[in-house]
Amino acid sequence: MNSYHTGKLGLMDGVGLVFWLVIPRLFLSTISNLIQENGQILWLAEVVYTVIGLLVFFMMVYVCKYVTGDIFIVFQKLVGKLGAWFILLTYSVMFLSNSALTLRLYAEYTLETALPQVEFQLVIVWYVITVSVICYLGIEALTRTGYIVFPFLLGGLVLILLMLIPFYIGYNLSPWQGYGIFRGIISGVNGAGYNFGVLALIFLAPAFQNVQTIKKAALYALCGAGVLRISFSLVYIMVFGVLGSEKTMPLFELARLVYLNQYIQRIEALFIIGWVILGLLAVAGGLYVALYLIAMLLKLPTLRPIVPLGALIVGNLAMLPPDIGYTLKVDQYLLAALDIGIYVFPTFLFSMALWKRRKKGCTSV
Repeated sequence: MNSYHTGKLGLMDGVGLVFWLVIPRLFLSTISNLIQENGQILWLAEVVYTVIGLLVFFMMVYVCKYVTGDIFIVFQKLVGKLGAWFILLTYSVMFLSNSALTLRLYAEYTLETALPQVEFQLVIVWYVITVSVICYLGIEALTRTGYIVFPFLLGGLVLILLMLIPFYIGYNLSPWQGYGIFRGIISGVNGAGYNFGVLALIFLAPAFQNVQTIKKAALYALCGAGVLRISFSLVYIMVFGVLGSEKTMPLFELARLVYLNQYIQRIEALFIIGWVILGLLAVAGGLYVALYLIAMLLKLPTLRPIVPLGALIVGNLAMLPPDIGYTLKVDQYLLAALDIGIYVFPTFLFSMALWKRRKKGCTSV
């Protein structure tokens, strides 16, 4: 048995893993871009993200339910060895690219908010070393670290939103349909790739206790992330209005509005710590899944020996864009490309599973 096929991960491990993979852009400038596209109806687009993510996930559960074996064997039975290699390698590149851009964005905002005098390369190196250590310790260390810090980060975020109540201006939510309901739905369909990280549960299924565990984990994580994104979007619009979409760090801007007293005046500095932890877990989660898929394709008994190489690649990819403006453009292209992972491959595999099952007329392909 491979060292990463533990079968010991439970519900909270799955929730933590998915949550850290789908939520990190809430803390970056993505929410500002979405407000520019949708206006006050952004919440509808976020509902669509969540629903599509769940539908795709349960399609993949169906595929794995009626085709026995690990994910490579499942894909191989459906689309052949070459097809399985292509799909899993593409997913690995997606997770790796997503980790690299997440790393670059968090490093840029860390410099801008907390460490303006530090060299950019030094921040990247520090992130890469920490992420390498997390991945090297294994999936259990990663997920359990995630759900241990989860209540603190979630509590801090909820506290900020509650303490901003005096700044709420309900009229900012009107017109409630924003730039149009149809536009909100289209934006939700186009942006469903935001939640492609939920497929990590499918790829890492042998590490979890059973199918019910990963089903509940996907449901809780995606619905929780959806509720959090919707709540945050509504609060942000109520505080800054749609015109506040020019702010590049929405959550940081909200945190700066909270004033406590003369001893602890503002809390954005405390929030940066949680921000960095979230970025580290997001990058480590994506890197781990990418390396897991590569290890599976190469039939490696463990992925630990390739962790330094993977972290080095992520770090170098993160330093390729010349500036933050170019990075944000690349990030938009990547999010569009992630739609392939959430639409094309799952739909194709689901169709193949249905067709082969009907053709053979049995419960196992």
